[in-house]
Amino acid sequence: MGPLGAVVLAGGRGRRFGSDKRLASLPSGDSLLEATLCKIIPAFEETLLVLRPGDESLATALSARFKTLTTTLANDAGLGMGHSLAHGAAKITHWQGAAICLGDMPFHAPSTLSTLILAFRAASQPYPIIQPCHQGRPGHPVLFHRAYFDAMRALTGDQGARTLLKAEAPAVQMIEVDDLGILQDVDAPEDLASG
Repeated sequence: MGPLGAVVLAGGRGRRFGSDKRLASLPSGDSLLEATLCKIIPAFEETLLVLRPGDESLATALSARFKTLTTTLANDAGLGMGHSLAHGAAKITHWQGAAICLGDMPFHAPSTLSTLILAFRAASQPYPIIQPCHQGRPGHPVLFHRAYFDAMRALTGDQGARTLLKAEAPAVQMIEVDDLGILQDVDAPEDLASG
């Protein structure tokens, strides 16, 4: 069985925020993206961070801090999340499964990631998709079996994995977690204090 990894999508422009939200400081002193990575990297065997062209210095700085992090620049990241996900999926051919994580979601509990991984490994169906939910509301990250990587590589636009989740609905196993953080992303400066 290959490794379980995380693909962190952080190539968007975040126009609603007003500046590069990935670099915005949280009360911990970490940037939004650093805080997100601090939660994700310890949980997975490999982590791939998808950035946009022009992020070379950010990629270098993050790789220096997080020694096990791999970074990649998606040339079409500006065209939408689907393009970034397709780019990332092309890089993870040896993984058994991938958690698709959003770079602007630093508030989920580390225990949620452990719960998703355990559910993935214990799944009774051969090609599971594991999605957390809080009080019935689906959230992120979503853990996909490698059987869906080809479909991910074909994604375009700004829908990300949403269309794949709809198309493969029978394979989706919802896992209830007591973690509001799976629903909380950062779209505006006032969202930084949400966690």
